[in-house]
Amino acid sequence: MTIKTKLTSALGIQHPIVLAPMGNVAGGRLAASVSNAGGLGMIGVGYGDISWLKAELEIIKSSTNKPWGVGFITWSLTDEVFDFVMGYSPKVVMMSFGDISPWVDKIKTHNIPLICQVQSLAEALEVKKKGADFIITQGSEAGGHGKSGRSTLSLTEEVIHHVPNTPIIAAGGIADGRSLAGVLSLGAQGASIGSRFYASNESLAHPKMKQQLLTHKAKDTIRTTVFDIIREIAWPEGYNGRAIVNPFISRWHGSEVELAQQVEHYQKTFFQAQHEVSLDSLIIWAGEGIDNINSIESAETIIENLISSTIYHYSID
Repeated sequence: MTIKTKLTSALGIQHPIVLAPMGNVAGGRLAASVSNAGGLGMIGVGYGDISWLKAELEIIKSSTNKPWGVGFITWSLTDEVFDFVMGYSPKVVMMSFGDISPWVDKIKTHNIPLICQVQSLAEALEVKKKGADFIITQGSEAGGHGKSGRSTLSLTEEVIHHVPNTPIIAAGGIADGRSLAGVLSLGAQGASIGSRFYASNESLAHPKMKQQLLTHKAKDTIRTTVFDIIREIAWPEGYNGRAIVNPFISRWHGSEVELAQQVEHYQKTFFQAQHEVSLDSLIIWAGEGIDNINSIESAETIIENLISSTIYHYSID
């Protein structure tokens, strides 16, 4: 069973499914598994840990001959990290969260598609003008970092209307066949999916973290900046991240100024808790689609179920 779209045709993949490049979660094994199952596997470059990237890029290069890509956090990207990653010859580059201007020409010299993730129509028009080949419309339902302004469906529909000649990929809250069928019905050419693959066998997340996606619901998530404050990661203004609420978030969400003033006092304990996988303060990025995640399975099985369910819902709508 396959669903052909402009995305699948352009990238030479079987299914209109893109693995969201989740930092420290979407590594080489998961990305390769998604690509081998017919989707587009993506490695999350994160904040550019070269030693981590080397290990994960070596894994994907030795594990698949299917198309795969990398996802950069644009505002934190350096020439060193970019050149290192591109040395592994990804077939696609995705850029999110920042001005793509310094990187477009460098990407184009590799003669590969550029996918840009946006959170507004204005951003979509901007990246289209600057050279994006595909646009991902990320709604506020998405797990991890983004902006909290627009929902996935309304943003996707608006961008499709105003940027008609560029294939659009929807992101945020998509974790089952019904939601994938929904965005395809709007005119999206595919979906970028994170949380569902977070809860996969190949995900780099600790088993205790994966289990939390099964035991919590969308109502248990919140968009917050407290994890960036305690880690002293200077995300640009307007960005926050959706995560599962825990006692650390409950204590500090709404008291961000106070937390920022006492970072040094709490930081050691916080990082120790991450190392010990303590659920009281563990960072577990998760989107609202976790309502539809009920099991931890292989990436191949997840894709098979997504596609079969999508085709079923297409046929009855």
